[in-house]
Amino acid sequence: MSEPEKQVIRQKIVGTLVKHVREMAGRSQRELATSLHVSTYRFRQYEYGERDLLLPQLETVAELCGVPLGFFFDDQSSLAGHDIEILQTDKPRLERKIVGTLIRQARLRADKTQKACAKKLDISPRRFAQYEYGEAEIPSAELETLARFLSVEVTDLAQ
Repeated sequence: MSEPEKQVIRQKIVGTLVKHVREMAGRSQRELATSLHVSTYRFRQYEYGERDLLLPQLETVAELCGVPLGFFFDDQSSLAGHDIEILQTDKPRLERKIVGTLIRQARLRADKTQKACAKKLDISPRRFAQYEYGEAEIPSAELETLARFLSVEVTDLAQ
C-alpha cells in the first residue's frame, strides 16, 4: 500500500475516533465546530474522514472531550483508563470505510466511473457509492467481480 493510501485510511480512522470521543463526551458537532472556528459541515467532513484535521485542531478536540492527544495515535499507553469500546463497536464500520477507500482508489487508478462499476455489478450507482463511502458492506461475489473489472487482486480491495 502506498503512503498516500495509508494517509487516507489513517484520516478515516482519526475521523472515527473524533466522532467517538465527541459522542462519549456528550458534545455536539456544532459545539466542536464552533470551538475549531469551522462550519458544522466541515466538522462533519473531519468525522467522516473526508478532510484531515490539523494538529492544533486535534489538540482542541482532545482537550474539549477529555482525552489525551495520544488517543488519536498509536500510543497505547495514552489509552489506559479511557473508554475504548470504539475498538469493538465501530470496528465493522471502520473496516467498511477502509474497504470503501481501497475500492475508490482502485477505481480511480483504473479510470472507471462509479456508474460503470455499478453497471458491471448490476446495482444502482447509489448503492455503489454506499460501498465506496463505507455505508454498506460489499458482498464477496461483487467484490470479486469488481476486482476483475478494475484489474486488481481481491486482496488489494480488502484488508
